[in-house]
Amino acid sequence: MRRSIVIALVAGALGVACKKGNEQKQDPAKVSENQTPTDKGKDKAKPPAAGNAVAAAGVQAGGIQRDDKEGPAAVLKAATGTVEVRRLGETKYEAAKADTKLYAGDVIRTGEKSTATIALADESVVEVAEVSSVGVGSRNGTADPASSAAVLTGLARFTVTPRAPAEGPFRVYTASGLVVSRGTAFGVGVAASGEARVGVETGQVDVLGIAQLDAKPIAVNKASMVVIAADGKVGTAAPWPVDDWGTWRDETDAKVKLDGALDAHGEALVDLNKALADGYGELQVNADGAATFEANAATAAEKNDPAAYTAAQADGAIYIDASFLLAARIETLTWAYASHAALATDLYVRHPKELEAKWTVVAPSVDAAILWPKRFEVTGVAYFEPLRGQYYIHHPRGRLHAPLVGIAVPAFYASVQPPQIDPIAVRGKLKGQVWIAPDLNYKVQARPIWIAAPAPSWDAKVKVAVAPPRAKMAWYVRPPTLKANVLLGANVTGNYVTKLDVRPPEPRAAIAAAWTVPVGVKIKVAPPDLGAAASARAKVKLGADGRLVAAPPAIKGGAKVGVGVGVNAPDVKVKVKAPDVKAGIHAHAGAGVKAGADVKSHVDSAVKAGANIKVKAPEVKVKAPEVKLKGQVKGEAKGGFKIGN
Repeated sequence: MRRSIVIALVAGALGVACKKGNEQKQDPAKVSENQTPTDKGKDKAKPPAAGNAVAAAGVQAGGIQRDDKEGPAAVLKAATGTVEVRRLGETKYEAAKADTKLYAGDVIRTGEKSTATIALADESVVEVAEVSSVGVGSRNGTADPASSAAVLTGLARFTVTPRAPAEGPFRVYTASGLVVSRGTAFGVGVAASGEARVGVETGQVDVLGIAQLDAKPIAVNKASMVVIAADGKVGTAAPWPVDDWGTWRDETDAKVKLDGALDAHGEALVDLNKALADGYGELQVNADGAATFEANAATAAEKNDPAAYTAAQADGAIYIDASFLLAARIETLTWAYASHAALATDLYVRHPKELEAKWTVVAPSVDAAILWPKRFEVTGVAYFEPLRGQYYIHHPRGRLHAPLVGIAVPAFYASVQPPQIDPIAVRGKLKGQVWIAPDLNYKVQARPIWIAAPAPSWDAKVKVAVAPPRAKMAWYVRPPTLKANVLLGANVTGNYVTKLDVRPPEPRAAIAAAWTVPVGVKIKVAPPDLGAAASARAKVKLGADGRLVAAPPAIKGGAKVGVGVGVNAPDVKVKVKAPDVKAGIHAHAGAGVKAGADVKSHVDSAVKAGANIKVKAPEVKVKAPEVKLKGQVKGEAKGGFKIGN
């Protein structure tokens, strides 16, 4: 029996706000420490069938119109051979060339003997090898903004810029885990099975497996590599003396069994679909809490009542933290889903005769891979971007970073110092595992930090600076004789046409308006002062280790208390009670979070990746928290917030 990845990521479902039917109810109170909802013979909760995958995503296929005021998240700087782009929400690839603008959720893919070079908004660079696909990540996946990317299939090499003060970590997502970087050069490969490998050329990265996102990350240093097995478990770091990406890819794919690999991708898609739906349901609850807090904070400001604001502030910061931790989890699951779908499709179009029967079962889940990235992007625009404004006003770390990104905190709120956050209280708002951004080492630099959409012409003066390969030859060299005939060694002989109903592109603002979001309405944050931010970062004090010691004085003026413009949201007057979750803390506290003596970072569950790549769906044993809900059923919002249709 396959054990669901859902249990490792989202234990105990609330239900999903966007779903009108086909809900499968699971009583979280029945889940004990030694029982999971997928245990045979015990309250089994089946993941939704593949046919429900499209409905669960809660959005429809179709692109997003970009206006001249919205700068791209990335730019295709160079393209050789066959390079194509699939826009967010669209189903077809189109030819791409140098200077093509890319946005969050767009996917670049290369053909045989073809390459692409992508510059991201933080000036990091991605080199894409042949027969590979890379997605452009969102800058909303962490509280402090940062660029990100996903290696869906094949190989890519990253030259990541050092982190600027108040910037978040650079992330790379794969089918089986993620890589968190502070600024370094490294490569990431994703084999046909979903197995991933990370090889570090300079600096250090942290690697987490999707099977246990709250485990202690595996640190991979210069000239070392680590494998994330297809089941989401991270192996042990080992020496990596040469850049052998071409050989690794060929030898790893040569071990893959076609039918077993497609089955495993299909099973993972069903499980991830359920995990994503549950994740958005959980986000609903925290969004209600954040909206209620903002309304109370605005009322306190209108009445000039610092005591009332002080009393509410800790809970508000906790809801903000919990929401961004959920954003990090949801984006990880989103790109894992997209990777499994891309790998399954690649297998099918190269081996249609052998896989036709199995493909009929998998295809509906593959279609949903078009929709989940779109849902994350729209949720990011509708919720995470305005929530980031509240992060800079009410959160202790956000308040410290506010002047470094040009945000002015209103005088009333600035007069009250945000308290340090209890990580156990944050964990109490969450039901599943989350990875937590590491403490970062910063480097003072002039480049801007975009807290929302970058400036339209940010790339005009950016010069691509790629780290030179360790050897004199290229970082990726295709073997002259291939052992594998699964992907790279097989021609495309099949075709897959999605059954999604693709609608015409809509303006970004119109799509975001479909969500009722009362966050960022009561307390409006003025646009950042980039000049003041640059000046503040130039004066910031860093320790010898690159850690932030002290930020410059706050920027005056700017933000206002009052109803924002252009947001259709009701007045929030109902106080929403969050779930009472009895669970221990399983992750270390992030920057600016002060943990108690009894809170420990733990669980180094790294295992060596086996050589046999007969892939099985992730098998994970975890302790599921006991959840007691108060006044909230199936993710229904009492505060007027709805993340979904």
